[in-house]
Amino acid sequence: MPPIAPSPQGSRATLITSLVIFVILFVTSTIMAIHFYTQWEASEKVVADTKNALKDAVNTNVISNNKEVAELISQSKGHAPLTGIEYAVQQKDDLAKLITSNPAAQTEAVKADTLRTMQDARTQLKEAGQSVTLGDDNLLANIKSLTTQISALGSALKESQKQTADANIATANAIKEREAAVTGKQKDIDDAVARATAAEAKDTERNTAAAASAAAIKASTDQQIKDANAATSSAQAELGKVQQELKKQLDLYQKLVSVLNKYRLNPTRALMQPAGVITRVPGNNTVFINLGEGQQISPGLTFEVYDKHKGLPSLTTLNPENPDELPAGKASIEVIRTIGSTSECRIIKVAPGQQIVEGDLILNLIYNTHTKFTFVVYGDFDLAGTGQATAGDADIIRRLITQWGGRVTDQVTVDTDFLVLGKEPQVLPLEDNPNAIQQERHDKQQKALDAFIDRESHAIHLNIPILNQNRFLYFVGYYDQAKR
Repeated sequence: MPPIAPSPQGSRATLITSLVIFVILFVTSTIMAIHFYTQWEASEKVVADTKNALKDAVNTNVISNNKEVAELISQSKGHAPLTGIEYAVQQKDDLAKLITSNPAAQTEAVKADTLRTMQDARTQLKEAGQSVTLGDDNLLANIKSLTTQISALGSALKESQKQTADANIATANAIKEREAAVTGKQKDIDDAVARATAAEAKDTERNTAAAASAAAIKASTDQQIKDANAATSSAQAELGKVQQELKKQLDLYQKLVSVLNKYRLNPTRALMQPAGVITRVPGNNTVFINLGEGQQISPGLTFEVYDKHKGLPSLTTLNPENPDELPAGKASIEVIRTIGSTSECRIIKVAPGQQIVEGDLILNLIYNTHTKFTFVVYGDFDLAGTGQATAGDADIIRRLITQWGGRVTDQVTVDTDFLVLGKEPQVLPLEDNPNAIQQERHDKQQKALDAFIDRESHAIHLNIPILNQNRFLYFVGYYDQAKR
């Protein structure tokens, strides 16, 4: 069946109806658009006015990016209806009230008052002699420091009060004991007076007996004095004999010392006998001497060389103000080997402007083919010249002496020929209230100094030559070797 075609009247009605609906919707939309646009403009104006009103109080960038502002806004929600700014203002007022008890106080005024108060506190603490340190930017730390100091002072005050109370109790007890003692002493005095009164009646009888006893004692004492005088006279006679014998012994001692000094080297004059002479100077840093096999010559023995025309120098220093000043020698040599009656030596050093020639004298203070010299070596030495004297270097000097034919002893006696002294021991001053270790070190240093002085003074008394380290090394030709 074919479709029924719409009628022209129905299509027109539909079109008109659609047009009317469209017009109504368009008008409605236009009215709503105008209404919402008007509200949007009003809102924009409100927002602009609000921003303009708050621009001096709030920075929108700070509000959106600062965690502390976000935290402040979050905390203000728990104190509704306060806003974040109102809550911050309330916190500021609370802090002002906490610090100054005045919630209306301005921040700058609170800060100024706080700084002034801390400055006054520092001044008062300084005047009171307290060592508490207060800063300018940490009120809580300052309060803690002051609290700690006050607590310590309170504890000290309590302790002082307790000590005072204890002292008062002790004083009261002492007063009671003294009063009791006075009462007891008074009783003793009364008893003594009573006994004295009773004894007075017996004095006459006692005096008679005492007189008889005194006479007997006097007679006995006179006899004892007579016996004592006799014993004293006998003792004085014996003392006179002893003094005469002592004088004889002292005279004999002085004579023996005088005789000994004739055979001992005199330190005030030149050494009279050299050890030998230079016999040949072939060159090539080599010389020969007139000492060889059978004369106790060994490799390593050193000699100092002196001008054959000037002779040997004095043992004692030429300049007392400079004891290390050395006498003028020409050279130092060391024995390399012995060849029959001669010995080949190498030249250790030659003084500037000097030349070794045949006939020059050689000397080693230790070496002597006729006798063994006795040396006393005491003190610490510094052979290497490091500035640090040690006891070990003294052993090196002792070894040289024994190696080259001398004897070494510990004490200065009439048999001593030379005293070789190192650095004088130093005694460091003691501190107040020294401990046991410091006292022991000081005693050890003092003992070493006493021994040093004792040996030196004994040698001076016996006219024994005294040599320091440098002069000893020089007179044995070992001065330059020691520093190597």
